Amino acid sequence: MAAKATCIITTSYADTGAYGVRTDNDDKVYFPFSVAEALELEEFDEVEAILIQNDRADPPWKALRARRIDEVHNN
Repeated sequence: MAAKATCIITTSYADTGAYGVRTDNDDKVYFPFSVAEALELEEFDEVEAILIQNDRADPPWKALRARRIDEVHNN
């Protein structure tokens, strides 16, 4: 089942993607390289993301798409 959630980036790797935490329930989220690279995600960035259950048990969520919070409020 898909979900939309605000996330805070906690770790970002130049070659593998990023990880974050949902602000509504503290679940961990994986941001694949393609998503992290497109937004140039760094630690402490806030994003709104479309999430699906991850193929792996940890982290439980994977971001399909994301946008920066400041883009949400400026549109």
